[in-house]
Amino acid sequence: MKKKILFKIFFSLIIFVIFLFIYKNYKSSDIQVQKYETVCGEYKKVEVEIGTNLLSVDIADNNCKRELGLSNRISIKSEGGMIFIFEKAGNYGFWMKDMNFPIDILWINDDFNVVGIEKDVSTSTYPKSFGEGYSAKYVLELSAGYSDKNNIKVGNKIFFRKIQEKIRF
Repeated sequence: MKKKILFKIFFSLIIFVIFLFIYKNYKSSDIQVQKYETVCGEYKKVEVEIGTNLLSVDIADNNCKRELGLSNRISIKSEGGMIFIFEKAGNYGFWMKDMNFPIDILWINDDFNVVGIEKDVSTSTYPKSFGEGYSAKYVLELSAGYSDKNNIKVGNKIFFRKIQEKIRF
């Protein structure tokens, strides 16, 4: 009787250890790049929801990160991008300096409504600037064609679903 109990405890412990190992490996590969390191430091991520779409995007929340943006990166995942967070709403222009791929750019106001969209902005447009006519507190950069493919329009609402670190919006 004692052997059966010890065997059950030992077997349960082995199953638990295997489960932890699988879970740890699954979680670490869930998002290929949890944090992205640059000269500006580490980028945190937030999940942004637009309609039925959920995107995992890097957060550019200081001057260095906002200035660097997606420059010098090779690409972004089709469900990824970068959200630029400003202290207050304003007319923020964006350009394609040192960009290696085209993007869609969305300007979002204090109420989390999309107020402007520039689609398929090419790397060849530098030094032209886009978006100065939109008053926004947030700017979202996505892979080129994402807006059309997912029917994103001016007036759509966005939601920040999961924040890894507290951010004041």
